[in-house]
Amino acid sequence: MAGRCEDVPGEPTSRLVPSRVVNAASCFAFHPEVSAQCVSTQPTGLVATDRVNQANGLYPGLYYRVMGVLVGPDVEHSVLVMRLVNSAIAALLLALILRITPPGIRQAATVALAVTFVPLGLFLVPSTNPSGWAVVGLLAFWAFGLALVHRSDWRNRRTWLLAAATVVSGVMAVGSRVDAAAFVVLVAVVVGILAGWRRLRTNGAASALVAVVAVAGAITYLAHGTPAGGAEPGQAVQDAGLGHLLTNAVYLPLLVQQAVGFGALGWNDTTVPPLVPFVGVLGIGALAYAGLALLTVRKTAALIVTIAALIVVPLAFLQKEGLGVGEVVQPRYVLPLLALVLAVLGLGPRVARPLALARAPMIVLAAGLSVSAVLSFWANAHRYFAGTTVGLFDPKVAPTWVSSTGVPLWLTTLATGAASIAFVTGVLVTVPRTALRG
Repeated sequence: MAGRCEDVPGEPTSRLVPSRVVNAASCFAFHPEVSAQCVSTQPTGLVATDRVNQANGLYPGLYYRVMGVLVGPDVEHSVLVMRLVNSAIAALLLALILRITPPGIRQAATVALAVTFVPLGLFLVPSTNPSGWAVVGLLAFWAFGLALVHRSDWRNRRTWLLAAATVVSGVMAVGSRVDAAAFVVLVAVVVGILAGWRRLRTNGAASALVAVVAVAGAITYLAHGTPAGGAEPGQAVQDAGLGHLLTNAVYLPLLVQQAVGFGALGWNDTTVPPLVPFVGVLGIGALAYAGLALLTVRKTAALIVTIAALIVVPLAFLQKEGLGVGEVVQPRYVLPLLALVLAVLGLGPRVARPLALARAPMIVLAAGLSVSAVLSFWANAHRYFAGTTVGLFDPKVAPTWVSSTGVPLWLTTLATGAASIAFVTGVLVTVPRTALRG
């Protein structure tokens, strides 16, 4: 693409791209005390880079092809459009889950989404990172696929909507990351376990559709292979034996904690206040307690498979590369698996009958996650407009950087806070109440 992504003669894995795409973050990344105002001093023009995921075969091409359509001559405008489009896709899928899935699946998927997406999911979904498609696509594929195999009337419009949503969400996940393509196969297996052989055989068309998406995921994964660890010199241990495996096993919960706030955002240099991970861990525990109080044979089997994947996948990679927990494997890689575990936990006795969630605890959890979501946004925004040298709630703070949209910071914060509170409260309080009535 002329002027935006040009080939470099003699270097097939490199591209010429606008300087600000490559170097904009170099002035503030890993320097949290520096605001994003430094970007304005970066030079313009095209520069060569070998950090081209698609050219190096590290990622499937779908995400980058779709985002490539949105690339224009203005870098900041292009990024903003990509963020809005990704947010709209996620919002549409969430709306469809609320509208066309049975009450039990609707509640399980949305509650799991709310508990696991603060703050990391809410950071990734509107980003330009393919991980946003991975976390949204996999959870949506589970919800739509499970709902679809419970329907046999193809003369109904809802069945066709479920079929289309199943394909779209599954393809999103397959086309986002290599590991997400493999996770699509896992989700299809979990859907089959929860549905049961009799239902899968009876609803052959629906089962075949879920299986086709899973086969596409398997082919994509096998075509790309397991990504290399990319460990820095000195990271990998010399003897990754049983002791190394056991050490990683007892430290593995750190990845789950990081996914709900203990990990840093951005370039892994933007921390959020400890209140955020505190509420996140409590939320996971509350949903796990409620889900374990009602177990069926199929739900138990699906739980065993999903929890095993959450444990085995990162452990196997770390062992293979000789790495420890906290090296290379980031929490965004396990976030889809964590959401899947909690979604299965949140299922009731039947897809039409949701898990009974006590109203008072859900209100408290909604309040806590609402505060966490707003606080996470403010900590992230504060880091970029002022830097960490200024107090988080300093009333005299004077932003040194403003966004290219020209929207005042107070208005952005107000709109984001209102939307976050409405989302979390609606999912954790309103959805369970309407699901029980439905």
